[in-house]
Amino acid sequence: MTLHTVADPEGIGQPPMLGAGESPLSYAMRAIGGLVAESPLAHQQFQDARHDRAVADRLQAETVRTGKEATEANARLFAERHKANPYKRINRTLGTCLAAGLALLDLVPAYWTAEAFGLDQDATLIVTVLLCVALGGAMWLLDLFVGKGQRLAVRILGGALGAGFVALFLLRFSYLQVVGGEDGWSAAGQAFALTGLSAALVIVGFVLLSHRMPKPVADAERHVRQAAHPRAKSAAQAASAKAAMSRAALEDTVVTWALSGEPAEIGHEQLIRALDQAVGILLTR
Repeated sequence: MTLHTVADPEGIGQPPMLGAGESPLSYAMRAIGGLVAESPLAHQQFQDARHDRAVADRLQAETVRTGKEATEANARLFAERHKANPYKRINRTLGTCLAAGLALLDLVPAYWTAEAFGLDQDATLIVTVLLCVALGGAMWLLDLFVGKGQRLAVRILGGALGAGFVALFLLRFSYLQVVGGEDGWSAAGQAFALTGLSAALVIVGFVLLSHRMPKPVADAERHVRQAAHPRAKSAAQAASAKAAMSRAALEDTVVTWALSGEPAEIGHEQLIRALDQAVGILLTR
């Protein structure tokens, strides 16, 4: 350790005398108080050490708190995963984005279908958007109803989708025959392929949505990520190291000064222990 001197041109007073019946700890605290009051160096070291100790204690408390939160979050995640369907493992955000992408892809077959209404360009685009929204919404509704076990709602929605795809097929078939001049088989094949593409996009989107991890599991995973603060522990360790250095500097100054007028009634080792204990008490007040 580096020993710090408190001597100045005017001189710092000698350590006080041991009072009658005074304990080594009481003497050490009185001596340190006098030194801090007289020496600007000791005063500054004391203020620095107390500030660093307070910062280290605060960061350590935060580390303990975040550690408890992380433990609770991991326990909750384990419980939610245990309750969840083991086949639902697709990341919830990723699954949602992929399903939304499939709904957007449905714009192409939806536009070709909208042409069958024989409207102007603006109206055709509006119908395209409505068809795309309807088919995309069907994905989410199917996932919602299946997830909640609402079988009647699933049957009704499935019937509505089936009727809608049949209507789209007939519209496209008629359009290809009347406007495109296609023969029956060719028009039917193209209409079936177009309708099948829309149906496939809806089915794949529903499968993706239905195999996403449940919301409670996703929430639990998010809480685990939020509770994990690796920097908090390193910051607490750095603050503790700085506080130890500040305290060591203060103790060097105090011990150097105290030993210059060591009371005969207190042994050398006993005085050092008392000074160390006194410094610890004073820094945490």
